[in-house]
Amino acid sequence: MSAPRGGRPRGRSLLRPVSVEDIVAEEVATAEPDTPIRTVVAQMAERDVGSVVVVDDDQPVGILTDRMIALALEDQPETDEMRATDLLSDDPITADTSTDVFQALQLMRDEEIRRLPVVDDERSLQGIVTLDDALVLLGSELDKLATTVQEQSPRL
Repeated sequence: MSAPRGGRPRGRSLLRPVSVEDIVAEEVATAEPDTPIRTVVAQMAERDVGSVVVVDDDQPVGILTDRMIALALEDQPETDEMRATDLLSDDPITADTSTDVFQALQLMRDEEIRRLPVVDDERSLQGIVTLDDALVLLGSELDKLATTVQEQSPRL
């Protein structure tokens, strides 16, 4: 294989297939359905995250975001009686570990979500992928491509 001006062999791809398993955050803030909302909020603050995956027997049954909680406070300012389950929608949208990043991004776009719990074959929570995670990955890959173009184009 001959090497072009940039020094990389021709035909070698910079982009590679990436599954969500490659970027999944395995440390996920979780709560049980009967967890008080105050506890959920405290956990978000302590872990500096914007969401908590609500699980029942390690299977996601929903996701709570800081935005959902903030909007719920308008209708019910007293959160003393609220539990995680009170704010959950139906079945959460999830991906499995073999889902590729582009499929995950398409799913997030179609469902208008920014966070995607990742589950295994038994639907047990394995982690979470966020839109931010995917954008960082894609930005890194685009940077590699831009560097290659710059190396090969002396006018740039």
